[in-house]
Amino acid sequence: MAIVCGTLFSACGPDDRILKSGKETPAQANVESLRPSFAKDLEEVNIAKFTFVYVLRRKDGQKLDAEDRGIIRLQTVDMNRRVVSDEDKAVIIGSNYQLPASNMLVLLERFAVETYATSPANINSASNNNK
Repeated sequence: MAIVCGTLFSACGPDDRILKSGKETPAQANVESLRPSFAKDLEEVNIAKFTFVYVLRRKDGQKLDAEDRGIIRLQTVDMNRRVVSDEDKAVIIGSNYQLPASNMLVLLERFAVETYATSPANINSASNNNK
């Protein structure tokens, strides 16, 4: 009788696999993978259909510091959008008009500047709207 009772109680015990299945620790999301990438930031600026898009980076490739940000802010005050991207190594600027030459010269002294213009039709229509 003792053998039968022992067998019944051991067969009716909890299944460890079932008990642990709901308590698995979720894999922690990598914080860096949640940060938007440069390509995504650039795409978002392009989706906004700005006529001119500029990307500024320090010439030494380092992260932008407070002084860099101040110069960029001062020289691009009238631009429509500024987005810091690429782990603080780039600023993407979107505008519906071209950055004035005097401002661009100041930026070119300190930064590597890439320019992206949308289609020529948009540029012509923007310049016609300014007349």
